[in-house]
Amino acid sequence: MRFAGITSLFAAAVAGAACTTYDDYGSRPVGYGDYAYVGRDYQRLGNDCGFFEGEGGSALDPWLACTEEGRRLVRDRYDDDQDRRVTLATADEANIWFRRHADTDRDMQLTDGEVKAALVNHVRFAEGSGN
Repeated sequence: MRFAGITSLFAAAVAGAACTTYDDYGSRPVGYGDYAYVGRDYQRLGNDCGFFEGEGGSALDPWLACTEEGRRLVRDRYDDDQDRRVTLATADEANIWFRRHADTDRDMQLTDGEVKAALVNHVRFAEGSGN
């Protein structure tokens, strides 16, 4: 009897997990991966700044590619040889790191304030550490 009860609970859990759907944040404003951007200062998807080259240059979030603070962050953390060439994998890593770092309230939505604060904090940290 106990085995039958455990088995039926397990089967119900598996069936419930199979039917679960996950929100893809499609109903949120402009999306960046799993994050939504709800500000107005960086409205475009991707970037057209042309500062970084390589297949990842145009894949960087606009706040990383189109602001001096974002460019510095990418150069400091991801462009060791300072050649301004960024691979797609590097751009993805930079975007993900920055989105997680900037989302201080962990609501999966980036606001202009969160983006600007994260950019300024990186510059202040880099200046304090001698980079």
